[in-house]
Amino acid sequence: MNTEKVDSLDQQVNATLQGSWLGIFVDELFQGSGQLALFLLLLEAVSEWTHLFSKPDVYVLLVVALGQSAWLAQRRYQGLTQPWWSKLAGLLFYGIVESMIEGISFFFAPHHLTFAGLMLVYTWGSALMEHRRQPVTAMLGVLLMRASQGMAPILFYIALDVKGAPWGVGFVGFFSSAPHAFLLALAITQVGSQISRDLVDRRQHEVIVDLLQQLKTLSRWGFGRRVVEEVLRDSGTQAASRIERAIGFIDIRGFTAWSEARQPEQVIAMLNHFYAAVLDSCGTHLIKSKMSGDEVLLVLPADARAVSIMQEALRAAIAAVRPLQLSAGAGLWLGLVVEGFFGAAEAQIHDVIGDTVNTAKRLCDHAQGGQLLAGPVGGLAEHAGPEISIQAKGKDKPVNAAIYSVS
Repeated sequence: MNTEKVDSLDQQVNATLQGSWLGIFVDELFQGSGQLALFLLLLEAVSEWTHLFSKPDVYVLLVVALGQSAWLAQRRYQGLTQPWWSKLAGLLFYGIVESMIEGISFFFAPHHLTFAGLMLVYTWGSALMEHRRQPVTAMLGVLLMRASQGMAPILFYIALDVKGAPWGVGFVGFFSSAPHAFLLALAITQVGSQISRDLVDRRQHEVIVDLLQQLKTLSRWGFGRRVVEEVLRDSGTQAASRIERAIGFIDIRGFTAWSEARQPEQVIAMLNHFYAAVLDSCGTHLIKSKMSGDEVLLVLPADARAVSIMQEALRAAIAAVRPLQLSAGAGLWLGLVVEGFFGAAEAQIHDVIGDTVNTAKRLCDHAQGGQLLAGPVGGLAEHAGPEISIQAKGKDKPVNAAIYSVS
């Protein structure tokens, strides 16, 4: 049960952190494998400008760049794994389509060989980079990925420059020119810059993830899982509003006398066990909880399910304290509360206040060990046992509640 809660909140935080599908798509297109297809597209545009749009190359490359980036972005957005071969899908599509058009000569063109080689190196590096628990392997992956991207412009430039000439002779002769050698030096510098930036980004990402994990834990403690999810979904806190809720209280009977004869460490251990038992029993129905001494406040949906949830919570509480010769009682009341964030802008708390909360507390105070007092009686779908009329503190008229016995 706890794992499901953590996973739900983690998924929402991760989705918020990674951003929109469009942002991921742009990143894949200009920073991922789509970038290499764009480089080849630019090469085709420069070399075949006069009849560019009459050739299928440009359209095939657009499908490769946009299609593969969109597909990979969708998988990332949905939190799906990225198999190593996924980066080669575009290259495979390009090779099949273009070879059918150009024939065997397709496999000997310098720019095609350059594109295939860069894509293979990029894919290899991407696969190695996923080994996050092996820093050396991951760093090698970063090196290969950024080397393929950083060196791509000059390698495509060489492929364009030696077009029609023997590949080996043209490649070696290319660097006999001082300007070309300077371009190579710039490309190497760019690769180093990209690798450095990647390493810094990876470290910052690890720090952010660690901080988020701590903030998620603190937020759950202070506000409750569902409240944190709502804040993340709405990108900010909401003002307090009036809403119908079921408010429950569970209190340990005989706690004061028992705790006075125990060491603080024993008391804390018992309370932690009591809290955990109550909260775990509520499952995903719990909207918010608040723990105070030997008492737990539970905010639940305002419907008939609240009774059965409170019965399970009280049963779990009794089981937790029974070995210590203690018991627990509970109160439940359905009605309107004011729920939301209260306080100054920089120091807000999330809470529920109102007569419904006070009435639930009074019922809990009157309940005997093993009893749940719940009302209003007419607002519950079903109830068991006799009704009781209580003259609650602060009430002009008696409060009627149904008695549920829990063993």
